[in-house]
Amino acid sequence: MSKVRAVTAGQDVAARPSTYKQLLRVPGLTQLLISSLLTRTASQMLTVGLVLFALQRYHSPSVAGVSIFLLIFPGLLLSPVAGALLDRHGRKRLMTLDFVVAAVCMSVIVVLAATNHLPIWGLYVLLVCCSVTSTLSIAGARSFFPLLVPRGLWDRGNAADSVCYGIAAIAGPGLAGLLIAVFGSESALLGAAIGFIVGAVVLQAVPEPIAPPAEVSGRILVEAWRGLRYVVSNPTLRWIAIGFSTLNVGWGMVIVALPVAVFHLQGNAAVVGLILALAGAAGIPAALIAGRMRTEGRERESMSLLGAVMGLAVLALLVPSLAIIAMGIAIAGGADAASSVSAFSLRQRRTNRAWFGRAFAVAMALNFSGVPIGSALAGPVLGVSTSFTALVAAGLILAGSAVIQLKLPGSAAPA
Repeated sequence: MSKVRAVTAGQDVAARPSTYKQLLRVPGLTQLLISSLLTRTASQMLTVGLVLFALQRYHSPSVAGVSIFLLIFPGLLLSPVAGALLDRHGRKRLMTLDFVVAAVCMSVIVVLAATNHLPIWGLYVLLVCCSVTSTLSIAGARSFFPLLVPRGLWDRGNAADSVCYGIAAIAGPGLAGLLIAVFGSESALLGAAIGFIVGAVVLQAVPEPIAPPAEVSGRILVEAWRGLRYVVSNPTLRWIAIGFSTLNVGWGMVIVALPVAVFHLQGNAAVVGLILALAGAAGIPAALIAGRMRTEGRERESMSLLGAVMGLAVLALLVPSLAIIAMGIAIAGGADAASSVSAFSLRQRRTNRAWFGRAFAVAMALNFSGVPIGSALAGPVLGVSTSFTALVAAGLILAGSAVIQLKLPGSAAPA
């Protein structure tokens, strides 16, 4: 209980000039960052490993695209329920549940594949089971940070959070590619399962912060509906969701198109992992710089400009050169990480703290829904050509950037 009081008391800290050193003194934050790093690395391993697993085992871009879709989309559909559960029951136990479910599902896939008892439909069923709880950890972590960190440190907290994504984006694809190249496609999924379990153990050292009192009824479906309505009626959350979901359709197509383009140029799984790792590496300094630059009042322009840079960068897939493709994906990764800092901070500033769980679960699901949709569409579009897929992906990313610039409100009070 004393730890909880310390965390709650920490919310009153700091009108002092914010620094990263000050951020790391927040009780429980270091453990939360470590847990996030481990589980996000596992998620990156899972995403990249699953695409390569499907391509190598079933020799089908369509199976790879549908696999990513089923890994992500069912959880997004259940995000309003996940948000209601988070606001009602707290974050730590529900995030732990998701990590355990993911580890079990990946372990079952590995065992069945190793014994040649994994038909395509069996893979799909297990991916849906893994997806169902996924929003609990995604939204749980996202709402954990602003409850644990004082408001004056939100920009730097979001930068540190984005750095975790960046490091995970380096380690995850790199480890997945290396493990697959050395031990076979199932090894990346097993590595992801181990990462989820270790991350869940570390999370137990984080104190559960006390959120402001929320009007949460005993009817979960009612609260899920209220969370969805809150996001739709909040112009900032609504237009961030529309803009980023459009952008992410394009990025979801890139995730599936990149291995195909690399394989056409005689690259292998390790090269795919290295290119995605470069994108994560570029995101680390980009996020840190964005965190040092106070974004308040300039979020819309920042997100729009960086989205445009990202869209232009993925056109590198048009060039038959592994070096150019790697450079383009790295630039896209840096732009995405810097943009995320502004997006996270803006969402936090314009959301009532009592609604963090419900609002963030729905908003993040809507934002991210484009990735599985784009991955599912990538299979048929790749049937035309890799170049056509790159053009469509770039166009969608640029369209999402335009929506953010044209429709996102310049200023608003928290709803």
